[in-house]
Amino acid sequence: MHVERVEDLASILDRVATLTSGRGRPTLDLQRYDGSSLSLSSDGERAFLVWINSLGEPFHSVGGMPGPALVFDYMGSWSEAPGEVLIPYAEAVACAERFLREGVAATDSVLFEPE
Repeated sequence: MHVERVEDLASILDRVATLTSGRGRPTLDLQRYDGSSLSLSSDGERAFLVWINSLGEPFHSVGGMPGPALVFDYMGSWSEAPGEVLIPYAEAVACAERFLREGVAATDSVLFEPE
């Protein structure tokens, strides 16, 4: 699906939230024309982000949300992310919006570290 405007992101995330399986919700992959991408995996409360910059360097979110690992569906595969890399869902959405606007995923409240 092609995202024309940042304002379209909310409706896409709402659609993703309705798709679940035994592997959890599917990951939303956003890509920009420069080759950078942002993967957003979530259960609606916690989220895990993987950002690949335009040089192909991968980074993941750093958080520290309490609770069990996040289970999600990444391209049809069971995947998990531990609590130390999880962030609040609302902050992940803000990162996705910034990524679409500027090509950078980090915000004042969400940091990334190299994979």
